Amino acid sequence: MEENKNKFNLFKLLQNITLIGLILVIGLITLFATGVLPRTMGAIEFTTMVGLALFGILLILPWANYYNQNRYKILSLVFLIATGICILLWEISTLVVFGALRKDSGSTGILHLVRITLFLSMQVIIASSICSCVIKFYKKYIPFQVVIYLSLAYVDFYLSTLLFGVTIGSGEIGFSSTVKDLLFFNPIVRALMILAVAYLIAFFSIITNSRKRRVRNAILAKDRKLSGDIGLIDMDDDEEEPKAKSNDTEAQLEKLKGMFDKGLINQEEYDAKRRAILEKM
Repeated sequence: MEENKNKFNLFKLLQNITLIGLILVIGLITLFATGVLPRTMGAIEFTTMVGLALFGILLILPWANYYNQNRYKILSLVFLIATGICILLWEISTLVVFGALRKDSGSTGILHLVRITLFLSMQVIIASSICSCVIKFYKKYIPFQVVIYLSLAYVDFYLSTLLFGVTIGSGEIGFSSTVKDLLFFNPIVRALMILAVAYLIAFFSIITNSRKRRVRNAILAKDRKLSGDIGLIDMDDDEEEPKAKSNDTEAQLEKLKGMFDKGLINQEEYDAKRRAILEKM
């Protein structure tokens, strides 16, 4: 027990950093909005860098928790390192972009750096989402999972195409005509994108809420068992609880009647036990 107390807890450390970062970002945005702090380029750059780091840590948190619990250690380590690299690339890209803004000059090299950073980040985030979904809902909700994976793949395709269609010409940012025709003016592609995002949100919510309900019911069943209550709780349907308790009560009454008929207990004991069983209903 003492060894567990002294063990380094990466999850709690990242939680504390996230809390501090969140307070800092909210405070800075409030000060900028109220005019207490001037909205200088340096202040906006610092806030952006903190916000990006905070977002990256939020992506890392679930894997840090798995790593601390000695579950999926290799997979957790892979995503911890991959997301850490993404955070580093975000910070470097932020510095480069704001540096170019100070000089008031655009560069194709900067565009390539941001493009590579965003593309790698998308792959890490989507891979992390898929692996997290597999771990949480392994061998359960298979139809929902299939739709989620297909939706994630389509979102990845859409955003990647959008990203690599960005161009810089004459100091202005635009899109290639091919990308415009494919993504913006094609109603089928746009409809599929909207459906993919809608399916992701809806199905993730459905299976997450269903899982929470199952866990809650399991805890309730355990508490009832420990407290000595009669009856069982079905893990999937709360409406089965009264029926299960009724069936169990009937079985106990029949057993008690059988003991009385065999002369194992007298009338007074039979009445007392019967009254106790009925009171527990």
